[in-house]
Amino acid sequence: MHWSERPVTWTREDHPAVTPNPGGYALVLNPTIITPQRTCKFSRVFIDGGSSINILYRDTMTMLGLEAKDLEPTRTIFHGIVPDFSCSPIGRVRLDVLFGDSSHFRCEPIWFEVVDLSSAYHALAKFMVVPHYAYLKMKRPGPKGLVTITGDYRKSLECARDGAKLAKSPIIAEERRQLDRVVTLANETSAALIPAEESADEASFKPSKETKKVKLNPKDPSCSKYVVVGTRLDSK
Repeated sequence: MHWSERPVTWTREDHPAVTPNPGGYALVLNPTIITPQRTCKFSRVFIDGGSSINILYRDTMTMLGLEAKDLEPTRTIFHGIVPDFSCSPIGRVRLDVLFGDSSHFRCEPIWFEVVDLSSAYHALAKFMVVPHYAYLKMKRPGPKGLVTITGDYRKSLECARDGAKLAKSPIIAEERRQLDRVVTLANETSAALIPAEESADEASFKPSKETKKVKLNPKDPSCSKYVVVGTRLDSK
């Protein structure tokens, strides 16, 4: 609970000129993430005040110059990132995350769970901060006072649209896998019902034992063509 002794307040000066649909946009910010290999400023980091873990996507890990060998084992399993599916991270890593600029910033080490998923975001994170989702801003105490970071409504809308498209992909893929399993099971069941010594064509049709031959043209004595019909059929 570091920095908790520093008060964080909001005033009329924080109110943006335009607030479309207050509270209806995700808080997407652009922190700098630091690794021994590389330092990158990301433009799509979703700040989720209700999240219990921090998530880093594999593509973002690659951008930071990290490899699987740089991760530590993790036993975390979580839900909600992909609707109706649980997810097991491939590992976890501790990274320094910086908000602010060269004149006023604060850096904080954060543990991230790394997942092998696609996302509209570079990372999902929670911090010891005070977010304001109507203003689309975040404040956090820093060495020189409060550090205020402002989001962007257009970027939030773009991320929401991209995220909606990606969320459908794993669901559709899972539905296809389930359908393939059903079709395979149905084929295996059908094959089991056909005796092994008979081909499918032979087993598909067998004449009844109670049959008789009927001339195709009974009025023509010279007709030698017959059809085989069941004896129980109506004479018509």
